[in-house]
Amino acid sequence: MSIKEKAANRIEQYREQIINISHKIHEDPELGHQEYKSSKLIVDELEKHGYSLEYGVAGMETAFIARKGTGSPKIGILAEYDALPGIGHACGHNLIATSALGAAIGLSEIIEEIKGSVIVFGTPAEEGVVQNAGGKVVMIEEIKEADAAIMIHPGPTWGSYGTTNARESFLVEFHGRSSHAGAAPELGINALEGILLTFQGINALRQHINQDIRIHGIIKHGGDAPNTIPDYASAHLYVRAPTMPMLEETYDKVKNIVKGAELQTGAKSKITQVANTYANKIPNKILSDLFRDNMIAQGVDYPEEKEPRVSGASTDFGNVSQVMPALSGYINIGDVVLHSPDGAEATGTPFANDVMIMGAKGLAYTAIDLLTERGLLEKAVAEQEERLKAQAIAQA
Repeated sequence: MSIKEKAANRIEQYREQIINISHKIHEDPELGHQEYKSSKLIVDELEKHGYSLEYGVAGMETAFIARKGTGSPKIGILAEYDALPGIGHACGHNLIATSALGAAIGLSEIIEEIKGSVIVFGTPAEEGVVQNAGGKVVMIEEIKEADAAIMIHPGPTWGSYGTTNARESFLVEFHGRSSHAGAAPELGINALEGILLTFQGINALRQHINQDIRIHGIIKHGGDAPNTIPDYASAHLYVRAPTMPMLEETYDKVKNIVKGAELQTGAKSKITQVANTYANKIPNKILSDLFRDNMIAQGVDYPEEKEPRVSGASTDFGNVSQVMPALSGYINIGDVVLHSPDGAEATGTPFANDVMIMGAKGLAYTAIDLLTERGLLEKAVAEQEERLKAQAIAQA
């Protein structure tokens, strides 16, 4: 029996337990940095399979590192498990977490036979909706212990060769002065007008920025009563861009818009970063083709990807891809739009969990290839270094 067959058999042996954990995480969604139940479910299961655990990593209570094996190379498998406000696991982090768990269970069967180590990184708060979001950014020094990082993400298609946008997530607040909106409006300073003028300024900016840049957000607080001038208003905004320099330039323009709204209204503005800055993701063709081959081996009609596909989304996995070869393989859970109620429903179906098990095997097989065929890892590292050089030249 081959090493991959042993890993697959181990995953199948624990299939029911892995899927049960996926269901539990899905049914009890937790926001970033609050994933106490979700992370414990994964940690407890990893311990049963001989992984040594470090919990509360990098000052985050729900972050963990699980290790098994000895020496190098070291392959990192990343788990996410936070949910979205209001709509739960509409991004499928329950599947991301348990695919990493499944792969780790499969690798626990064979890692002692081969030289190298498996490291599972439990990374909280990938969604940029809570303070200090972006667990991978916070944990980047710990993640650097690995020689390569791999994970999966659910979606409506198969694929693994692509990029994501860099992103800033920030809160804009205006503080004004209350007054009666009918009897004495001249005595008030309208904080809500500061927010509205910020949105109007952003809309005016759109014509003059790169078409791939995205600026979007919501008003979180606009006042308490229509007959009272709001003395406080706030909005949560994102700026996304294909590169870090484009992100920085656009973010500076938005900050100037906020300052202009302050001057127009007299309300005092404040900008607070919510999530850590997410970098754009650097693709890796060596890892992408490797994962594709391992999914084809399971009977998946996995498309060939000659050019990186461009995604408007953002992830803290982009920061990982800036420091090592990194793979985020998309698994097809059906025709679904993530970050929607339908997405939340789709990520909890039996079909999604069956595909997640296939993804777990794909991750395990890919890790085995990198651990046993040393030239593959060297090629992946060389490609990542070349892409970093090209990126630096393009941004100079």
